[in-house]
Amino acid sequence: MTPKEIDSKMEQTIPKRGLSLIDLILVSLRWKKHIIIVTGIICVISIILYFFVFDLIFLSTATIKSNAKSSSLLGGFEIPDVGDLGDFDLGTGKAGKELASYEKILSSRRCLESLINKFGLMERDEYRFMEDAIKDFSENRMQLSVDKQAGILSVGVYDKDPYLAKEMVDFLLYQLDSINIMLNVSVSKSNKEFIEKRYIQAKEDLSRVEDSLKSFQFTYGIAPDLQIKASAQSVFTLEAELKAEEVKLDVIKKMLSNDQPEVKMQEAKVNSLSNKISEIQTSTDLSDFLRLGNSPTIAMSFLRLQRDVEIQTKILTFLLPLYEQAKIEEKRDTPTIIVLDKPYVSERKKKPKRLTMVLAITFAGFMMSLVYFTLYDKFTELKKKVNEEIRLSENL
Repeated sequence: MTPKEIDSKMEQTIPKRGLSLIDLILVSLRWKKHIIIVTGIICVISIILYFFVFDLIFLSTATIKSNAKSSSLLGGFEIPDVGDLGDFDLGTGKAGKELASYEKILSSRRCLESLINKFGLMERDEYRFMEDAIKDFSENRMQLSVDKQAGILSVGVYDKDPYLAKEMVDFLLYQLDSINIMLNVSVSKSNKEFIEKRYIQAKEDLSRVEDSLKSFQFTYGIAPDLQIKASAQSVFTLEAELKAEEVKLDVIKKMLSNDQPEVKMQEAKVNSLSNKISEIQTSTDLSDFLRLGNSPTIAMSFLRLQRDVEIQTKILTFLLPLYEQAKIEEKRDTPTIIVLDKPYVSERKKKPKRLTMVLAITFAGFMMSLVYFTLYDKFTELKKKVNEEIRLSENL
């Protein structure tokens, strides 16, 4: 027969139905000895590997509490970062942001590279490249878990040496605190420089407006507003007196003729009062205390200068404690993290789960051997049928 005819016969001979549970049971009974041997070998190999070859891995952990409550000298007012002055945190997400910052620091190349170099992990674990060591440590050996509601970060390290695992967690906490202090000092320094410039500018602005007010007072008096008020009061008094003298003049004119001395005297008195009022209202002579000429402009200028002095004084009063706080924050080197639970030397292994793994591998070996012998039976049966078909066709 040609190869094509043989293939056609095989396709016709292959059973159309799949494997049933009965088939698997029959195969397991037929090949039970072989299946037991294969499964037993796999079980023994897994026991040897997990109990005598693979290293036991221990886990040491520490717990950090978020330091979200401000220790500011201003009772909770915090200086915003100069790089983003619009980022005022009202406290709702501060713990989450702080813990996220801790995670980034612990996962940073700077932190992990220092740890790998300190404990010689490149040589001990035979890494070729630092990037591989950092990636493996970050993904497989360091454990970070965050509880945002409680504001807690858990830091853990897996290692076959429980004492070394504890020391590595200690070093990670030290690195976290050191880097966080450096970042805080850097931010505080930037804030101090910014506030210092603003404080110096506020002092200069206050000196400038104070000098302007002093020059204005040298020109128009120490209290131009009070002087204008006194002048206006004098005018009111003189006008009232003028009205009374005018009434008196009208009465005298009705009683006497215009050429009488009393009439002329009263007219002179009325004219004198009228001239005095007009002189006060139009006078701009700076030596004259009672003057109202240009008084609205003088009063408004004086009030504006007073207001500018008050504004600059308030700005300076506000900036001074901020400036002093920024100088203190720049020099602060106290710990920035709160450790609830210090790392410890683990007394029990964390992984591998030896019994679980042995059972799982043994079961997998049993299933693989069962599948193998089932396929072997089916292939042998199929081969026999094909050979019989070929033999019958050749006899014909």
